[in-house]
Amino acid sequence: MHNVPMPSTRVPQAVFWLSAGALASVALFSPGPIAVAFLLAAAVATCVGYLVRCRRVTRQLVKDKERLARSLGSLERLENLAGFGRWCIELRPRRHLWSDEMCYILGFPAGTEPRDDVLSRVLPQGLDQIDLALAEHADDREPFVLEFEFVGRGEEVRVLRARARNIHGAHGKREEVFMVVNDVTDRYALQRDRDDALALAAEARREANTDPLTGLCNRRYAMTELDRLLSDAAEGNLALLVFDIDHFKRVNDRHGHPVGDKLIALVAQIAGKQVRSKDTIARIGGEEFLVIMPNCTASSAIEIAERLRWAIEAGTHSAPVPCATVSVGHAQYAPEDTSLTLFARADAALYKAKRRGRNRIAEAA
Repeated sequence: MHNVPMPSTRVPQAVFWLSAGALASVALFSPGPIAVAFLLAAAVATCVGYLVRCRRVTRQLVKDKERLARSLGSLERLENLAGFGRWCIELRPRRHLWSDEMCYILGFPAGTEPRDDVLSRVLPQGLDQIDLALAEHADDREPFVLEFEFVGRGEEVRVLRARARNIHGAHGKREEVFMVVNDVTDRYALQRDRDDALALAAEARREANTDPLTGLCNRRYAMTELDRLLSDAAEGNLALLVFDIDHFKRVNDRHGHPVGDKLIALVAQIAGKQVRSKDTIARIGGEEFLVIMPNCTASSAIEIAERLRWAIEAGTHSAPVPCATVSVGHAQYAPEDTSLTLFARADAALYKAKRRGRNRIAEAA
C-alpha cells in the first residue's frame, strides 16, 4: 500500500513570512500607526484562517486514509475467504504487483515479490505464456478471461483462471493489465469426475441395452423403442420385420455352440448393413432378430426384407461358417396395434414363412 501524503507545513510558514514582510514594508512607509495595525490584524487573520483550513484538510486526509486502510483490510479478508488474488501487470516498464492472496495461491510466503525469476519458477512455460495470452487481448476494451498452468505446492501442476481487464492511459494506450485470479484446478477435477461418472452411466445403459454377442440392441431396448415409435406412428407408416436363421439347431448339433455363435454374429453384421440408418435392429433371443422400420411403407419393407434375405444367404456361403438362410415375417402397423400385437403379428408371419418352406418372406394377416 502507498502512504497518503500529508500536507506540508512549509506552505503556512511561507505565507506567514510573506505576511510579515508585507507588514514590515507597511510599517516603514505607512504614514500612520492605524493603517499598520489594520494591515497587521488582516495578515494575522489570513494566516490563522489558512492554518485552520490546513488542519481541517489534514484531519480529513487522516480520516480518509484510515477509511481506505479499513476498506483494503476488508477487501483482503474477502479475497482470503473467496480464494481470489489480485495481480497487476504494468507494461512500460514491465513490473508485476500482486496481493498476499496471490502469494498463498502460488505457495509463496506473504509479501513475496513477483520478480521474473519467481514467476519463471511457477509457470511451466515461463513468462512467454503470460505474454502470449496478453498479446491476444491487446485491443480488448471489455473484461476477458485467461487460463494458464502453474506449478503449485509439491510440484503439482494446477490451473489458474484470471478475469482480466486492460487499463488504458490518457492517449488510449494500454498501460496496465489488472487481473482477479483464482485456482480452478479442483473445479476441473470435479468436472472430470462428473464427466467420468456420466460416461460410466452411459456405458452401463449401453451395456444394459446391448446384446453382448452381436453388439445389436437387445429385446428390452427394442420393445421400448417400439412403444415410443407407436405413440407417434401414423397409420401404415411403421413396419416390423422378424427373422431367424433356418435350421439353426442343426448348426449347433453338428458344429458346436462356438460355431453357432460365430454364425449368429455374422448374420447380425450382414443384416446391419442392409437396413436403413434410422431403423432399429435387435437380437431378441437365440437366433431370432427384429427390425423396427419407422416411416416405411409395406412395399419398401418387403424390398428391404428381400435384400436382407439374399445378403445373408450369399454372405454366409462365402464365409468360414456353415451356409445359412433366414425366414422373414413382416407386419405393417395398424391403428389398433400395440407393440405386443404388432410383434405377435410379425412373429406369426415368420412361422408362416417357415411352414411354406423357409428362406422366404411372409406378410402378416
